[in-house]
Amino acid sequence: MAESRGTLGSRQAIMRSAADLFAELGYRNTSLRAVAADAGCDPALIGHYFASKEVLYDAVVAETVRPAGVFREAIGRRDPGAAEWLLRHAVTDWGDPVQRRRILGVLRSALDLPAARERFTQSLVPEGIAGADEIRLALISSLLVGVMTSRHMGLLPAELTKDDDSAELIRALAPAVAALLVADPAGSAHVPAGSAHSDPGE
Repeated sequence: MAESRGTLGSRQAIMRSAADLFAELGYRNTSLRAVAADAGCDPALIGHYFASKEVLYDAVVAETVRPAGVFREAIGRRDPGAAEWLLRHAVTDWGDPVQRRRILGVLRSALDLPAARERFTQSLVPEGIAGADEIRLALISSLLVGVMTSRHMGLLPAELTKDDDSAELIRALAPAVAALLVADPAGSAHVPAGSAHSDPGE
């Protein structure tokens, strides 16, 4: 299960234990007492660092998935390399079995309980992002969650998952993510200035 916590700081030990237990048991079945026992600390210490199980879950999501800061910078850049940059920061950890298991645990917990799902969803979009950018990030998040789940189920071609750094997967996903970063969520066609729609009868 969880790795030894002896050399870790108390807060970090609690978060790693929580991430492992969320991955193994899901949000609903993970108790703060179990987290404390796994981390080798007094349960009261969890209350010192985290006001509740919900706050602990939020911290685990932020540490494990790390979406908000990455998404905010990618939306702000919108340059040709933004998509690949976003993917390098978002999916490189997928090649690490321990980190991948923790990410899947966060996703499992989000599916396990509506409250956890809502908190996970909120964590994906940075504060202050709204409108078209919020829709873009929701679509990119949905794409990445689907790809992560497909990888876990062995549905992706082997050549996309053979690299520990997910390099092939990043190259394959970059065009789709780049398109979403600049897409018009309303779906309206872009008509260049000075052009006109042809009359169907002409």
